[in-house]
Amino acid sequence: MSTRLGLLASVRAPLFLGASLAVSIAACGEEAPPVVAELPPLVGALEVPISFRNDAPQPSGALRIEGSMNELRLEGQPVYTGLSRGLVPDTEWTPEGLTQLLTRVRAAPARSAVVITFLGTVPYETAVRVVQTLSTAGYHEIVWQVRPPGGNPTARGWLAMSNPLVAPAEGAFTFPGGARPWEQFTAHWAEMYDACRAGQYIDCDGSPNEPAPGGEFQLVLWSRGQGMQMRFNQVNAPEAAPTGPAPVALLEGVPADPNAGGEPPPPPPDTSGVFSFRADEATHVETDRATGTQTPNSAISTTARPVCGAAPCSVILEADGETPIMRVLSFVGAAFPNGSIAPVIAFRLPE
Repeated sequence: MSTRLGLLASVRAPLFLGASLAVSIAACGEEAPPVVAELPPLVGALEVPISFRNDAPQPSGALRIEGSMNELRLEGQPVYTGLSRGLVPDTEWTPEGLTQLLTRVRAAPARSAVVITFLGTVPYETAVRVVQTLSTAGYHEIVWQVRPPGGNPTARGWLAMSNPLVAPAEGAFTFPGGARPWEQFTAHWAEMYDACRAGQYIDCDGSPNEPAPGGEFQLVLWSRGQGMQMRFNQVNAPEAAPTGPAPVALLEGVPADPNAGGEPPPPPPDTSGVFSFRADEATHVETDRATGTQTPNSAISTTARPVCGAAPCSVILEADGETPIMRVLSFVGAAFPNGSIAPVIAFRLPE
């Protein structure tokens, strides 16, 4: 009997000590914070965007953001719920990003990177605002969870963006560090035209006989609906000098006719090369009939490769606010697939 009482006393002693410690802490006003259970994943493995750029390593211990069409989470806990069509209310928008999300990110322990897992249909507007918020909070390494082509439910991919920028909705945007010469695009224009025509294209600009000289090129990847455009625009070009003899005024006070002599003025030089594709081209694969193996085979990749395959390109991403983020990330992956040099990226805020 005495042995049993001694055993019970030894078991109860730690329990009593723990209860006394809890009472002591409560008495001092130092209550332990409640443990909040993390919610199950918001987005399934097959619901994230497809991307041909997916070989970045999965960051360890990264800050986690998830988004669906009705909820946005940080570290497994809701920040915004009841969203309409995946859009955070515009009352939350500021030049620094999304107010509640920014507060929560700043309160969380600092990490070296952020992993974003978004349902493919989350609108571009929401994605840009999240990137803007993370930039304000000092996060410069963003990794999107994507999936390689194919239907493997266990496949994971990671599309890394180092120091992505946010460009204003309107006006010119200058990347830090300068740009590449315009001639580095025009030298490959004909080759890129042929590559564009080999895919599911909408329209492909042929190279002009005399492209405008000078300046640099700026690449824009634009998405809307089922269409995508890869635009190489000439920027910072010197003002073109007038060509041909100056027109002569025959009567005082009457301006000279620029078309005098019967010859029309020469057409203006081309300052932009535009290659337009159907959205399906960004995820186009070839399937081996014998093995079923799927290999990425996009004309977007072969069109961008001569200029951006081995040398870094700066690219502005543009889309309507409601454009699904899967269109934008798939376009990036097709233009810069695994093995190509990572681009410098700026998300332009939608109008």
